[in-house]
Amino acid sequence: MRLGNIILYFAIMAAVTVATGDAADNPLRIEVSPRISSAPAVVRIRAIVTPDAANRALHIVVDSGSYYRSSMVFLDGANAAAVTDTTLRNIPGGDYEVTVALVDAAGRARTVDRREVTVASTTLDARAFSN
Repeated sequence: MRLGNIILYFAIMAAVTVATGDAADNPLRIEVSPRISSAPAVVRIRAIVTPDAANRALHIVVDSGSYYRSSMVFLDGANAAAVTDTTLRNIPGGDYEVTVALVDAAGRARTVDRREVTVASTTLDARAFSN
């Protein structure tokens, strides 16, 4: 019984170590909130970037197929802030893919992170309220 607990402990520690190592190796991670909201939505995008001399910009895209918005936030390489917050307002209803690319001096994406966002439409049918 004790041997089983020891094996379980090491299996859990190995899984935690692997998960932490993958996250630490990625120079870009994004957090998007809220993941579900109603239109017109305010969507906040937080990009966490490992400072590096090669970092020149963040290319932020919000796309649903019928609505597209993009923004470029310039970075000062190794001197750039580790966290960049962007707020997008008045996002209409739809299912969106939020994509952030960390761009180098040549304009190439060094790495990309994505999240899904759902904005519910709030259109009301006026006939539902008529007598």
